[in-house]
Amino acid sequence: LGIVPDNALARRFRDAQGLANQRLAAVADEVYLIAAGLPLRMK
Repeated sequence: LGIVPDNALARRFRDAQGLANQRLAAVADEVYLIAAGLPLRMK
């Protein structure tokens, strides 16, 4: 969801943030994606 950043630092940040989100979701009991104010249960 989103665009590919145009510089290396921003791409590394995006990748690190994605990995952190995946690790948090793995240990969470419930995970929601909020899009346009509407919750979508992922887990």
